[in-house]
This record gives sequence, structure tokens and C-alpha cells, in this order.
Amino acid sequence: MTNRELFKNYVKNGGEKFLCSPQIGAGAGFDTRLAGKTWITSTTMDDTRAACRSFDMTPLYNMGLPDLTCLTPELNITGEMRVEKEGKRRVFTNTLHTGKGDLTSVTIEEELMGVCPVKAYIGVDEDDPENEEKQLDILDYYLDALLEVKDFSPIVNGVRGCRNYIGEDDPLDIQWAMQPYELLCFPSNKDTAIFASIYEDRFKKLMDKVLRLDEKLLPAVAAGGSDFVFLGGPGAEMISPAYYEKFLVPYSKIVTDMAHKAGLLIYSHICSPIEPMLTKGYYNQMGIDLFETLSPAPVGNVKSIEDAFSKLSPEICTRGNIGLDSLLNDTPEVIYEKSMHILEMAKKMGRKHILAASDYLFYDTKIENVEAMCRAVRDFNGN
Repeated sequence: MTNRELFKNYVKNGGEKFLCSPQIGAGAGFDTRLAGKTWITSTTMDDTRAACRSFDMTPLYNMGLPDLTCLTPELNITGEMRVEKEGKRRVFTNTLHTGKGDLTSVTIEEELMGVCPVKAYIGVDEDDPENEEKQLDILDYYLDALLEVKDFSPIVNGVRGCRNYIGEDDPLDIQWAMQPYELLCFPSNKDTAIFASIYEDRFKKLMDKVLRLDEKLLPAVAAGGSDFVFLGGPGAEMISPAYYEKFLVPYSKIVTDMAHKAGLLIYSHICSPIEPMLTKGYYNQMGIDLFETLSPAPVGNVKSIEDAFSKLSPEICTRGNIGLDSLLNDTPEVIYEKSMHILEMAKKMGRKHILAASDYLFYDTKIENVEAMCRAVRDFNGN
């Protein structure tokens, strides 16, 4: 059985033996370090694959959706990079050009530290509310242009390129802001919530358009060879339960149903406080197949792994939950003990669980601690 078959089957049905799948890649930097590099944006897929193959684990490769502007000449993105701080900082500026106007985003990268967005394509403008409307007009135009597209084969081909790159034997997740409330990540999480409050009717109309776009993208992603698609969601530090009830849960039900009909599984990651959403049962309603992570403080805010397991539907496979803080600072012996405790609780409570970290592994994560996680699963399974 290939890793791909093993991983998908376990997420769907569980099994007698647990899996170990530390999250490597996604710009977090652990694979960068193992490749001997210092700039995370210089990391290649070969670097990520080599990092995964150096451990006794079952990887899930997480890759981004091809740029949607490839679908129509009505849209175009140009980018530039400049170097600051005596070569220790890179500043990336991307400009989206549309027939309605341009939008610009800015991210910065510090050596060894990864990329941080500092300006989203659209944002709240307290000094000029009319500018907010103009930005939303451009997003509206962007969505309309994409909804006019009939041929989504460039997306199929782009995802197929990802599949060909990692091979047929490993599971693949394709990630984009498919959850309609995210508005394709044009605004930040904070500004998204503000837009939803100030422009609720318009916000819902934009979400409906994102949903219609997802309806076209999901079959294309499946045809390209993906196994999973990514469903995000901010934690309690960003939004309220009411926001989940009004926007996240109802739209998630629709988009995950579309994904399942296309033969895709839903991978959800929330690496921050998930209470009280967990207790209120929101995640059980969203159509999630693979959920991470059920972390106690300081990474998350669940009471305990046992308490979290008891509140999440057993139909959902979980992944985690060794805190990144622990992987950075603790000894391999402590990591091994924590891993064993999680596996014992998962077995006791009859859970489908994949041992992993609370998030993608940081640049300075101790290699011996990742090895301790893998060893714990191997020992627990009796291998």
C-alpha cells in the first residue's frame, strides 16, 4: 500500500496502527534548514521531499493553487522584490491589474524567519471609506472575470504538475482560500471581519461569488490529482462564535459538500484557540475529514486532549498535537512521553489520530525531537 493510499484510508476509516505525520513545508522553514538554506522562499519542493524522506513518517504535501490570473487575460499580476537591511530583508510587492483598477499587496521576509504579510490587497481605510468601496469593487470585478471563464484546464494542468512532481505514491493537498468568508484572502482576517460587519449585504454577495468560483475550481483540482483541499478558519482570538454561526458554518457546509462530490477530502488547520467553537460543536457541522490541531496552552486553549477528543465527532480524523514550543525547547525524552500520552488517549477513546505537531515545523525545530515523535509511533504500534 502506498503512503497515499495508507493516509487517505486512515483518514476515512482509521486503523489498528497510528500514523506519524509531522507537518513539513508550507513555508515554515524546517525543510529550508535541512537543505542548508537561510531564505525560506528559496526552498524547493525537492527540499521538502528530502526532509520528509529523512524521517520514518507518512507525509501530506501541502501546495498552493495555481495563480488564478492564468485563466483570463482580463487579469494580470506583476511582482518585484527589493533587498533591505544590508541584505537581511527581502520585500515582495505584488500588483493585481484589472480593468477596474489595481490592488497591491506587500510581504517581507527576514533571513531565517520566513514571510510575513504587511499589506493585504484590500483593507479597512478609516480615513477614506470611499476607498474601501473602490477596493471591494475591484474584488467584485476580479470574481466576475473569473466566473466568465469556461476553460479551467490551466488549473487542472497546474495541479497535475504538482502531482507529477511529488509522484503518485504520496498524498497531496491543494490549498487556497476556498472558504467563502475569507474573500480569497484579499483582506486580512481582522479586516475581513470588519467588512462583514460594515458591508454585510455586499459581503454575502461576494461570498456567493466565491462559492460559485469554488464550484468550478474543485472539480479541476480533483482532476489534476489532488487528494485533499484546505479549509481554514481563524480562532477565538480573531472572531466570535456569532461569526462562525453567521458565515463560517453555513458556507463551509456548502463548499465541503461540493468538494466531497468531486471526490476530495477536507483538511482543516486551526493552530490557535478553538474554544468555545469546539464545545459549541461548530467543527462537527462543517464537513471536515482531517482536523488539526487540538492543542492546550500556550499554542491553543483546549482543556486537555481527552476533553477535546470527547467534543469532536469521531468521524473526524485528528492530526497533532505536540506544541511547536515543546518541539523547540523540550528534550527528546519529553517529546516521546508526550507522544505516548496522546497515542494512549487516542486508543483509549477509539479515535482516528495522526501524531504530528500543532503546526508546520519551524526552522529551529530540533531534529532529534521530530525523530522522537516518529519513534514513539513506531514503538506504540509494536513495529
